[in-house]
Amino acid sequence: MRLVSLSPSASSVSFSGLGVNPAGVLRFALSLLVITNLGTVPTPLDLGSRHAPLFANDVLVLAVLCAGAMSMARARSLRLNDVGLAALAFAAVGALSAVSAMPRFGLTAFEVVASLAYLARWVAYFGLYLVIVNCLRERDIHGTWQALEGTMIVFAAFGIFQAAFLPNFGQMIYPNSRLYFEIDPQGHRLMSTILEPNIAAAMILTVLLVQIAQLATGVAVPRWKPAMLLLALVLTLSRSGMLGFVCGILVILATRGLGRKMARFLGAMFVVALASLPQLLPFARQYSKLSLSDASAAARLVVWQRSTATFLESPWFGIGFNTYGFVQERHGVERFGSASYSAEGGLLFVGVMTGIVGLLIYGLMLWFALRTCRSVWKDALATQEERGLAVGAAAATVAIVVHSVFVNSLLTTFVMEPLWVLWGLSVLIAIAIRRRRAAAPAM
Repeated sequence: MRLVSLSPSASSVSFSGLGVNPAGVLRFALSLLVITNLGTVPTPLDLGSRHAPLFANDVLVLAVLCAGAMSMARARSLRLNDVGLAALAFAAVGALSAVSAMPRFGLTAFEVVASLAYLARWVAYFGLYLVIVNCLRERDIHGTWQALEGTMIVFAAFGIFQAAFLPNFGQMIYPNSRLYFEIDPQGHRLMSTILEPNIAAAMILTVLLVQIAQLATGVAVPRWKPAMLLLALVLTLSRSGMLGFVCGILVILATRGLGRKMARFLGAMFVVALASLPQLLPFARQYSKLSLSDASAAARLVVWQRSTATFLESPWFGIGFNTYGFVQERHGVERFGSASYSAEGGLLFVGVMTGIVGLLIYGLMLWFALRTCRSVWKDALATQEERGLAVGAAAATVAIVVHSVFVNSLLTTFVMEPLWVLWGLSVLIAIAIRRRRAAAPAM
């Protein structure tokens, strides 16, 4: 991990007494992440088939950025590491690709502005990473993780209640769902406050994998926490979520092996799952989740084929960030609902929007994040909790990349927010370890 400082004294800057507490503001924002899609503020941005609302969480993220900017301005310090530089480079490529799409596809200025509005939101959520790396300290790591874990436990607990007693919860909240975003009836599937089972699964498995990784490194994690999140993940009936979870578990096993605590937990969950099969199988069969020939799977094949063809048309710099719906409309595909503006495919869709150049930069960003995590869990000076968080962050990253092949989660801000936080905390741990090594007496 390499830090690029815009201030010669950045390494010795102290943020005490600056009058703001970015760590506290961040913890507050994370605690309210639980409201997700329930908190919307209408905006005048009309895309023809839907409005683009401002979420309450967006406002909280901006509050974190303001607190962080105040601290960095007073300290006259801004540090950018490899992940930060790659993210800024990707945003620049995304913006340039969207602007260049105007003459190539006949996009209007309004359509490009609408596309760049989502890029601005992506950059704002990336800003959480910068605030963590620049403004938080080792003492803030545990509290920030607890805030993220706590909000996801509340998210999962409400989701379990919703799945049992509030079927089609999205239609209860937004009867005219296309006013803001497209919400399909999901019956008794868990969607919690995000109102989409597959996205809920991505958010849940991110924190769940960190908890399991901590178990694997010997941390005393109360078993009811991962048990509740695992139950919530199962109730989403998300095949992409379960596949991502399995891939994340494989990452943990590859890095830590099958320790006693992890073996006991997974064994207990396996026994519970077997006992629950008589109830789970009819539930999954009701929503056609026991085969790969349902309408949902067939629709994804069509989307992948269309995305591949679009990528081959503009392979180097893509069609422009978030212009997919407008470009498809130029190709004769009706722009209908929020799903028109994105596509499944994960890294393939990144390539569709920003081409090979943007895809390589995004891939580098992921690699840099994973490399930092690896440096932490391989270091003998890391504590069990630090090692578990780093392993879990790496497992969650791989899981979300796999999940995004089937759902556009890799560019969903509510999914990326926990990842930005985990990546940032991994950097803080790496810095703390370096300081311990420098302070240790020479042998």
